[in-house]
Amino acid sequence: MNDDGTCPTCGEQVVEAHEHADGHAATDEKAPWHFKLMIVALVVYLSWRVIAIFV
Repeated sequence: MNDDGTCPTCGEQVVEAHEHADGHAATDEKAPWHFKLMIVALVVYLSWRVIAIFV
């Protein structure tokens, strides 16, 4: 599929250009909650390690 949502062989419009093949718009994608939780845990862990260096 071309970037504009047309078929490379026949040129017919397959999906709208601002949508993915699964029908969801690119702007609707959000990070899952467990990814955000892992980021928070990483920040807390690295902060603790930095504090441990100086103590």
